This record gives sequence, structure tokens and C-alpha cells, in this order.
Amino acid sequence: MALMGVVFSFYGCVSHELRFGMSGDKRLNQGELEQLFYAERTVRFSSSSVSATVTYHPDGRQDIEWDNGKDTGHFRIENAEFCSTWARLRHGAESCSTVYRINEEAYEFISSDGSLAATMHLK
Repeated sequence: MALMGVVFSFYGCVSHELRFGMSGDKRLNQGELEQLFYAERTVRFSSSSVSATVTYHPDGRQDIEWDNGKDTGHFRIENAEFCSTWARLRHGAESCSTVYRINEEAYEFISSDGSLAATMHLK
């Protein structure tokens, strides 16, 4: 019984990177990220605290709308990571994430600290 507790404790500490590798979900590479984001595309995001709609533009602009407001910003793809800044959100600080394809319509963003940042759903 104690061994089972150790196994569950270890699994709880396993990074998203390792879990995704074990599950078969695919980390997107530089080319796949560019193809996904450098297009006129509207998606829906969900996280533990909010849902939002984001529109990406081929020139790297992005627009976001949620229940209480909206914002504009820019994104870039570098070193196989999706990086974004907003005018107001996160006080303008850049955030970079690795992106995993969960299925044909869902993608998960994993922050540099290994935590789940958000889930994106294609519209």
C-alpha cells in the first residue's frame, strides 16, 4: 500500500512534458506552430478561471475578448514556443509556452514552469 502511495505521489510530480510523451499527445514543432498561428484564425480558450475568444492574424497581431473586456497584442513563434504579449493583460509581460496537440480541435499550452496555462479549441 505504501508503494502505491509513492507511485501516485511521483505521478503527481511528473511534468506535463513527460505525461504528454507517455500519452502520445504531440508537441508542435516550429513549422507546425507557424502554420497554426500565422493565419487568420479565431479560437476559444479555457482555463481554470476564464474563457476567452482570441483571433490571430498572419502579421502576428492578436485580439482577445472575454466576459469583462478585450485587449490587443502580438505573438511570435521562436524555438518551437508560442510567445505572446498583450497591451494590458499580464501588465504587458511576455509569456512563452510549448503547445501540444491533444486532438484535431484541442491544444494545450504548457508554461515554462511546466504548469498547464490554458486549453485552446479551434472554432
